[in-house]
Amino acid sequence: MIRSLDAMKRTIWISVAVAVLMASGAGRGSGKGFAAVPAARPFTIEQALSAPFPTELVAAPAKGRFAWVFNSQGRRNIWVAESSSDGAYKSRQLSSYKDDDGQDLGELNWARDGESIAYTRGGYLENGHAYPNPRSSPEGVEQDVWVVALGGGEPRKLGEGHSPAFSPKGDEVAYIFHDQVWLARSDGSGKPEQLIHAGGESGSLRWRPDGAKLAFVSARGDHSFIGVYDLSAKSLLYLDPSVDLDGEPAWSPEGRQIAYLRIAASHDELPFTPRRAGQPWSIRVADAATGKSHEVWRAAEGRGSVFHEMVAGNQLLWGAGDHIVFP
Repeated sequence: MIRSLDAMKRTIWISVAVAVLMASGAGRGSGKGFAAVPAARPFTIEQALSAPFPTELVAAPAKGRFAWVFNSQGRRNIWVAESSSDGAYKSRQLSSYKDDDGQDLGELNWARDGESIAYTRGGYLENGHAYPNPRSSPEGVEQDVWVVALGGGEPRKLGEGHSPAFSPKGDEVAYIFHDQVWLARSDGSGKPEQLIHAGGESGSLRWRPDGAKLAFVSARGDHSFIGVYDLSAKSLLYLDPSVDLDGEPAWSPEGRQIAYLRIAASHDELPFTPRRAGQPWSIRVADAATGKSHEVWRAAEGRGSVFHEMVAGNQLLWGAGDHIVFP
């Protein structure tokens, strides 16, 4: 298989294969220790590299459906599971990519009605490096946003970019291209338009529950802002901007407020090193119309003062009764 999120798993499988081969050789050479692996049961590197596995399991907002990415021998496809009349779940392959071409697939995002999935295919999904072209295709490769319907039909390409987010009505998809926010019709009609022309790198797209506004994070290196774009007024508002790192916006159920994380800017952090204490992080809530915010929670000093995220699409969840769930 060729490059992607699979790299770490591939390394583990290779290590297992080498260990088995070494054990086999040791058993045959000395007659002691490990038992020899029978010749009738060979274990090859190809078998290790072809091990299938699923990733990116995500539940639909409606109809009790699930979707995930399944990698089989380097061929990455979207699968879905739905409950049948007898109550059992049955799975099926939704996309039909047939080649091990090294193009990643992921960032699945359901439409609210559970009838369509937006996703990204191509390029790296982990970072902004150049798109891989392992087959040296002269026309090159792209990283594109697609939409596929569960009811059938071929996937529809919306435009070049990544990180798709269905609007609440399902008729539009916001996504990121060249660090800017773009918008396209989910049925593939018309041309995509760039919503915002701003500095920094945009990400973490979050629609207001009624679809009238779109919140996002604008990363500016050592600090970041929460932006709110009004689609009808075509206006942009930054929530209580500071020199710290603001992120993970979460709309209140009625759409009037936004909760977000504020993490103190720091130049002392080193990669791959434990950091358990620092200037405490906090949760703030802002008025989405005025941008004014106030602090609702702050971590204690010492252990736990440095934010550590959970493996999830959202780090803040705004529930009923104005309760905010966070790691």
